[in-house]
Amino acid sequence: MNDPRDRGEGRPDRPFGVTVRTLAGHSRHDQVGPSDRVQEVTEDAVRFFVSRRELDAGPYALTLPRTGDTDLDPTGTLADVGVVRDDVLVLVSRTPQVDG
Repeated sequence: MNDPRDRGEGRPDRPFGVTVRTLAGHSRHDQVGPSDRVQEVTEDAVRFFVSRRELDAGPYALTLPRTGDTDLDPTGTLADVGVVRDDVLVLVSRTPQVDG
């Protein structure tokens, strides 16, 4: 049975579009596949935003606000963590915050 939002028009590993955003509001539309690892998508997005000087280099995680999850499992595939076509993924910094 297919997911109603369909990950790839009935073909299990067909690429689909998502948007990756930074907390500063910069965005990138990307083609990903259900078998792509979260860590690979994260690293690719960070490289993109850093190269455009829209993000500082550092450790980041992807979140999927639609599900309310904090960080997506970096070892999982996009299919494993429930990412589907047209989802918005948000990069969040994993740098420890220091007050003061």
